Amino acid sequence: MASLARPPDILVDARGHLMAARLADGTVALSSTRGSEFQRDTWLRRVGAERAVAWSRFAAAAGRPFSCDDLGCVLRRDGRLIALARDAAALADDCRAADVVVSAVPVRGSCRSAVRVVDRFDLWRNGAHAIWLTPDGGLRVDSVRAHRGDRPWVAAPGR
Repeated sequence: MASLARPPDILVDARGHLMAARLADGTVALSSTRGSEFQRDTWLRRVGAERAVAWSRFAAAAGRPFSCDDLGCVLRRDGRLIALARDAAALADDCRAADVVVSAVPVRGSCRSAVRVVDRFDLWRNGAHAIWLTPDGGLRVDSVRAHRGDRPWVAAPGR
């Protein structure tokens, strides 16, 4: 049964420091290949990949399915635009065009174009997130807290 489960398309750690995008060809693009080797290796196993490529290898270019600059990356898949923002300066453009915005920083105000926004506050409240782009044009989002549930022995955010 495990082989029938589809791996997530986007993974974000609880602090927004590490983000991963599973590209259509199976490549896993990571915001950083430094840092937590344990977490990176766990993610790679979860998506069935052997290695990851750093975002810095995907230069910004119009029309590419995955491209990055210093502020973040955009993933184009199945007619959708997913923005992965590392800096607040990226949010003005991302909130104007992206269907899904994942941000390592708080999103202040609204993202008019986005069907779903996962920002720093969501990560703080709910932990790491996994996002699946569904074939029908929708998406499924799961977080550590939603998966685990509220438990008396788990501290609420801010404690």
